[in-house]
Amino acid sequence: MQRIIEQALKRIPGEPYPELRLVLETFVRGVQNAVGANFVGAYLVGSLATGDFDRDSDIDFLVVTNEELTDAEVQSLQTLHLELHNLGCYPARHLEGSYIPRDFLNRADQVGTQLFWYIDNGSTVLERSLHDDKWHVRWILRECSITLSGPDPKVLVKPVLPEALLGEMVVAVEKLRSDFAAETGKSLRWFNSRFAQSFTVLTCCRMLHTLENGAVNSKRAGAEWAERSLGTEWHKLIRQAWAEREGVRFGVKVRQLADAESLQETARFIAYVQSELRLNR
Repeated sequence: MQRIIEQALKRIPGEPYPELRLVLETFVRGVQNAVGANFVGAYLVGSLATGDFDRDSDIDFLVVTNEELTDAEVQSLQTLHLELHNLGCYPARHLEGSYIPRDFLNRADQVGTQLFWYIDNGSTVLERSLHDDKWHVRWILRECSITLSGPDPKVLVKPVLPEALLGEMVVAVEKLRSDFAAETGKSLRWFNSRFAQSFTVLTCCRMLHTLENGAVNSKRAGAEWAERSLGTEWHKLIRQAWAEREGVRFGVKVRQLADAESLQETARFIAYVQSELRLNR
């Protein structure tokens, strides 16, 4: 395990959380002890893999197992996550990810339907969730994940086709539009907060970027591409979204209401992205 961890460290940033590397080593060792021969591999996905990890990012992981976790293994992992959370540092308290049996990685007809054991950002409780049973998660795992321990993910996951990513995005943007509209004009909720408003714009930029090149890119890459490629009417909104993203803790802006103009423009942008995705389906 140590040799692979050392290779992974080259891609794991030392800032803003220098303790991240030690937390990950502790995490992988603990998982291996908890599941024993059922362990296949541990991988970093999310922003650490795509390249825009920052002070507010989750530490997204996937652990691949040979078989479904037993009750005893779930209990051991539950204990591990509680112990990690009690370390008290940011990386230990913001681990988020799923435990996926390897056979499910290539069941194309069942993507989006499987409840995997999952730990949410900030939580200490393992629960069943669809959170990581997504095509774009498989794409990141195969194409750009960081291997902490285990085989090259390309031997575990078949290539994800662009049409699979597109179909998933069409469904996702429809839900995003509905959820965003439901909270606009209300007192402070999630989507009408400053943080979530900018997050929504950047997510939409990433979707269009994926539509363009068939890859799952970082929020920064998506924003930069969108500013270069989309009409000037969206430039202010995109620049503002990235400025909101940089430099300020999640806990501050998630408690502040976004201004009405930004919410209105974001709603228009979601509708535009939805139409572009539908046109290309």
